[in-house]
Amino acid sequence: MEGRAVILLLCSLFCGVLAKDHVPVLIWNPSQNQESVRAVSALQTLDYATFQSKYLSEFQPKNVLLFIQDALSVEDLSSHTTEFQPLKKWMTNSHYLYLPKVEDPAHLAHDLPSRGYNVVTLEPGVPAAGLDLKQQDNNLVVVKLPSTLTNPSRSHALQKAVEVMQNVISKVGAKREFTFIFTGLKPSVEDNSEKYEERLRVRRAAGQIPQERGFHSESCVMLYFKMNFTLTIMDNTTEGQIVEVIDDQPSTDTGHCDDPSTPDRTAQINMKFTGHMEHFTKLILTFNFKATSSSWSFTDVDVLLNNSAKQYNLGVVSPAITGIPIGMSYSCSENIYISTNGSTPGKMMIVSMAGVQMEAFHDSAAGNSTFGPAWDCVGFFTVPIWVSLLTTLLLLIILTTGLYMLSDIKTMDRFDDPKGQPIMIPVSD
Repeated sequence: MEGRAVILLLCSLFCGVLAKDHVPVLIWNPSQNQESVRAVSALQTLDYATFQSKYLSEFQPKNVLLFIQDALSVEDLSSHTTEFQPLKKWMTNSHYLYLPKVEDPAHLAHDLPSRGYNVVTLEPGVPAAGLDLKQQDNNLVVVKLPSTLTNPSRSHALQKAVEVMQNVISKVGAKREFTFIFTGLKPSVEDNSEKYEERLRVRRAAGQIPQERGFHSESCVMLYFKMNFTLTIMDNTTEGQIVEVIDDQPSTDTGHCDDPSTPDRTAQINMKFTGHMEHFTKLILTFNFKATSSSWSFTDVDVLLNNSAKQYNLGVVSPAITGIPIGMSYSCSENIYISTNGSTPGKMMIVSMAGVQMEAFHDSAAGNSTFGPAWDCVGFFTVPIWVSLLTTLLLLIILTTGLYMLSDIKTMDRFDDPKGQPIMIPVSD
């Protein structure tokens, strides 16, 4: 029991290191009408996919001016009202939105260029007068604000950052319609609520408290979604696209599991979501698994939309989830993509999941509701570890070769004595 507690403590510490930060995001566009936007609770956290698909899309940004602070928290906005007075004035006179906790919103600087935006970056100290903005393309101007962590006065550092924003907006924002975004790379104040949620998750996995949001268990299959997963539907004929973020609202779960005596047995869990969705009234996802005598695999997902009789089959694209030993769970903190075959005409569906733990063919009759030992999608010997080991090995080989060559140097057995006769070496033709 003590060993189990130590393992859980180490897991919680390891997960805490990998946890992503949540920072506030302020969006405004003075050229758009001041329409009402959905309220966001101060306790609600949003992943990047939800932020991009549900909230930023409301502004339909053509040109984006992204201000990135090195560290920013909700406490900065509430306790430094004087320094952020110009920011408040901009948002009051614009169509604006305030999101208190968003996961890695600065990823926009890497995401929007892949969507065809022309990128221009302004480093601290670089004037904004010479920006090259293309007339016909969408433009993304990334402004890296001066550092606040190296300044002993937080108020003075934030005031200087706002002054830079004023200067850039006065020179760039007047050229054309821009959607302005202000956010940070990491929080300036430690967020204890995330650590508390992580401790709850570890305790739930140990069976000490009941499972809650994100956990699905039926028959011999268990699934846990750490974050919301996204269903993207693209129509190849009309080039339309629908993005549905499953907010893990309560679902009706059913399942099936073959008898252990079956040679090639299968298992499945059906999750039926009704209501609380933006584009559908009913969504049924069926996760299918198969097993041999010693291992199990996650094969595909069947999707039913609304009351349609047509069922779409989605296969696992990456990573492959096969060969998991019976009695062990599969854990992955990276994105898992499940998709239909895009070569056929019609609808193409993609399900993306970030942060998943699953286990199939566990002994449900024993009343066990906890995951087995985790088989992680990222192996111990990752690419950085291999590079470090090979580099160290190469340096050791070079050092060993050099030492060997030094030890093989032959020295003379006699030397000249200044007080005696010099050494004469006879030379004969």
